[in-house]
Formats: sequence, structure tokens, C-alpha cells
Amino acid sequence: MYRFISFFVIFSFVSVMLYFHQQNGHDSASNHAEKHQRIVIPSSQSVPSITGSVTQDPSGTWLLTIKTNNFRFTPEKVGTDDIRYDEGHAHLYINGEKINRIYGNYYNVDSLEPGTHHIKVTLNGNNHGIFTHNGEEIAFNQTINIPKTN
Repeated sequence: MYRFISFFVIFSFVSVMLYFHQQNGHDSASNHAEKHQRIVIPSSQSVPSITGSVTQDPSGTWLLTIKTNNFRFTPEKVGTDDIRYDEGHAHLYINGEKINRIYGNYYNVDSLEPGTHHIKVTLNGNNHGIFTHNGEEIAFNQTINIPKTN
């Protein structure tokens, strides 16, 4: 009987912990982009754009450089419902996993393992919604291949 009660108590505790972990999905990396609403830029507004590059710097780490048009970074407003079509922040994804928010034109990606890496940077509103225009995310994408060294 003692084992049954112990099992029940431990099972209940683990179930509750898993429930609360699942409820805190805002910080979950899997399918993170799908959890944010989309902010559709109306045709009457200037559409923001983003370009960029990911290059290896002399120290061996990777530097993300982005340039935006019709957009400014407003880190002081992140998390607010103050939605404007020309301001916000960016989200960095590597191989579909959200890595971090970006509040400016440069971000050190650090070291990357050998292999193929898909880098994506989306422009997001202050409420974290992903900006879209004509049904497409406003994003920069680059794939880099890092060869294995012997």
C-alpha cells in the first residue's frame, strides 16, 4: 500500500509540474513563431523590410548584421500593446529554434557546430507579433554550411 501511495504522490507532482511547464509556452522554443500572432501591414502603410548577412569574424564566431528600412528598434516598448507598423524588435531563429530577441543591427551568434544552419530573423511588433505583408513574413533568411574539420 505504501508503494501505491508513493507512486500516486510522485505521479501527481510530476503531472502538475508538466501541466505548468506546458502552460508557460511563451518561452518554449518549439514552434515559437506559430505562437505569436501576425501583424498584417496594411497597403496604406510603408512596408518595413529587412536584409542582412551572417559572416564569420576573425575570432571564429559568427556575426549577424541586419539592415532595416521603414523600421526602428524600440526595446523600451517590448511587451506592450503599442502596435505601430514601423517599430518593434526582431527575433532570431536558428534551424527553427528561437534563439533570442534582437534590438539593433548587430548580433554575435557565437560558435556554430559543423553542418547546415538556417538563420532566420523576423521583424516583430512591440507585442511580439510577426509583421507580414501580402501573406508573407517580413524576414531575412540565410543558410550557412560549416564544413567539418579534421
